[in-house]
Amino acid sequence: MITEIGETIDVLALFGREVRPLKFRWRDRVYRVEEVTYRWRTRRGERVFIHFSVTDGSCMYELVYDQSALRWTLRRVEVA
Repeated sequence: MITEIGETIDVLALFGREVRPLKFRWRDRVYRVEEVTYRWRTRRGERVFIHFSVTDGSCMYELVYDQSALRWTLRRVEVA
């Protein structure tokens, strides 16, 4: 079941050649990213968004990084 969320979240990420989320906090709980399964970019005008499909080992999450606003959003959650 996929649930649309659309909430701003805090993310601990590694910024190097690529951005890599390591863990995130949502609703006062910390989730450790076990694997980034897919990443892609979208644009809205001049704004660039980097999307990450990640798993904590039990659920899939779509995290979105807004490069202009330097803000992370939890877009959706998929529970197996």
